[in-house]
Amino acid sequence: MKSLVLELQREAMNTNSLLSDILRKALVVATKLKIDDFKRWIESEMKGYAENQIPSYRKVKGSVKAWNPYNGWIPVIIEDSEVSELISKRDIGQPISELESLLTEKDKGGVLQVPLPHEWIMKLFSHSEQFQLGMVPTLIVDGSQLAGILDAVRNEILEWSLELENQGIIGDGMSFSSEEISKAGSVTYNIQSFKGILGDVSSSNVQIGDYSSIHGALKEKGVPQEERNEIENILDELKCADPSKRKTLIQRGFSWIKRNAATIGTLSTTIQSWFDMLR
Repeated sequence: MKSLVLELQREAMNTNSLLSDILRKALVVATKLKIDDFKRWIESEMKGYAENQIPSYRKVKGSVKAWNPYNGWIPVIIEDSEVSELISKRDIGQPISELESLLTEKDKGGVLQVPLPHEWIMKLFSHSEQFQLGMVPTLIVDGSQLAGILDAVRNEILEWSLELENQGIIGDGMSFSSEEISKAGSVTYNIQSFKGILGDVSSSNVQIGDYSSIHGALKEKGVPQEERNEIENILDELKCADPSKRKTLIQRGFSWIKRNAATIGTLSTTIQSWFDMLR
């Protein structure tokens, strides 16, 4: 009988196979082998992610534009380069099947639009003449960015199935032996590129002002205890600060980011976005 794992490999390598179909087959394999962490990842790819669980490979970058009924899509000029960089990146949490459908529409001449959060639009654009005339800014994304997400998922499944085969786990038809199931539990899988499910916060997938969501990352990156206490105190005080004190706290926050930027790397973008939103 055919091996389920080898079938999965063949389909993962076949670019004509729908990724949504490949995920369903991978779900069968992970379920039968009782590999719960990989199963949860597959289910998230099939059903979509909660906002605070989106993996880093699902981040896209685009151009902020608005629809002008006379001129079509026009660029939205944002003078602050840091704000411009921040809002040009968005996390995509939709199910793989939806992303495949969006790419199909793009191939037919459609435009991929990623809506900006309402609070960002109101804060940054509500006083502009274009917005008051009904031109709402949105993020326009190239189809290659979505294709990159699909490729990342396809590659993960292929590498996973190859690792199973390398460990002698291929199955017989739709079944696996008790020995194969036991082996699968001890195989080490590369889950780095979807570690967002397990709590990675090195991108902007955390709640604004939630220190607990960055504590582990700060410690791992070697931020001194004194500095960790400082940012925790700033964020805690901001939660109940009256307007007269908020500005001072936010300035302390920006100073903290400047001092620690070299140590925390891209995490500084996340923390800075919190203070930008809390201004």
